[in-house]
Amino acid sequence: MALLAEYDALPEIGHACGHNMIGVMSCGAAVALKKALKDLQFTLLVVGCPAEERGAGKKDFIKAGVFKDVDVAMMIHPASMSTGFDISYAIRRYKVEFFGRSAHAAADPVSGKNALDAMILLFNAVGLWRQQLPEKVRIHGIITNGGQSFNTIPEYTSAEIGIRALRVEQLESLEQRFFTLVRAAGDMADCKANVAREEEMLEVYVNVPLAKKLEENYRLVGEEVVPRTYEQGVGSTDMGEVSHVVAAIHAYINITNGKPIPTHTREFAKAANSPEGYQAMLRATKALAFTVYDLATDERLLQEVKQYFQERRREF
Repeated sequence: MALLAEYDALPEIGHACGHNMIGVMSCGAAVALKKALKDLQFTLLVVGCPAEERGAGKKDFIKAGVFKDVDVAMMIHPASMSTGFDISYAIRRYKVEFFGRSAHAAADPVSGKNALDAMILLFNAVGLWRQQLPEKVRIHGIITNGGQSFNTIPEYTSAEIGIRALRVEQLESLEQRFFTLVRAAGDMADCKANVAREEEMLEVYVNVPLAKKLEENYRLVGEEVVPRTYEQGVGSTDMGEVSHVVAAIHAYINITNGKPIPTHTREFAKAANSPEGYQAMLRATKALAFTVYDLATDERLLQEVKQYFQERRREF
C-alpha cells in the first residue's frame, strides 16, 4: 500500500492548497503503523509527490514503475469538508503562441503585425464560446507574454490556457474547437499561430469500498462526514492518474471549521496554518492509519477493494 505525500506550494500565496498537511498526514500515519504492522507480511510505502500544482509529477512516478506492485494508494487533502469521496476534472493545459512583426507603434504601425491583437481575439473568442460549452466544462487561462514594450507593435505573445471536463473523453472535441479558435485568431491578425498541449491529468476514479472504510474511520475519530458534491467546488489532481492504475482514493479533511473557504486563496493558507486546522490534520492522520490497518488485517476488505478496481478498470 502507498500513502502519497504532496508538499508543493503555490506562487505568492504559499500553502493555499494545504499540501503542508498532506505530507504530515501520510508520514504520520506511516510512523504510527510501523509498530502495529511489524508482524504482518505487508509493505507500506510513503511516496513523496512533487509538482502536483504544476507538472503532474505522479505521472512520472507511474512511468517509472513506482506503483507497479502497489495494491492500494491513498491520500487525504485539506478542504472545507470531510469525505472519503472525490469529484475531479480531467484537464488539458496548452501553451498558445502568436508570432507577428514588430514596428514602431506611433511612427510606423502599418508595417506591424500585432501578436497581441491575435491573443486578445483568442480570449474574446473563448469568452463567447463559453455560452455554448457543455455543462460542467471549464476553460480559463492567463497571458504569459503580452508584448515587448507599449510603443512597439508586439511581435510575440504567449498564453497558458486549460480546458477541464469531468471525463477525459469530453476533452477531444473541445480541444479541436479550441485549436480552430487559435488558428482563426492568428488569421484575423495576420499572425502565425502555434498551440501545443503541455499537460494532461485524468479524472479521479473513486474506489467506493475504500472511501466508505475511510469514512467509517473518520466517524471513529470524531470527524463529521458529508457527501461530496459538485457544488462544493471541483478542481483537478494528478491523483487521477494514479486512480487509473491502482485502487485509490483522494479524500478530504475539513480544516476550516465548517466555514466554506475555497482553496488557492490566502484565507485557505491561513486555515492550513491554524490550530484548528492542525487538530483536523491529526484526526485525518489517525483515520488514515486505521484504514491502512483495516486493509492489512482484513483480507475480505482488501479483496473487495481490489475487485472493485478491476471491475471499474474494464470500463476504461
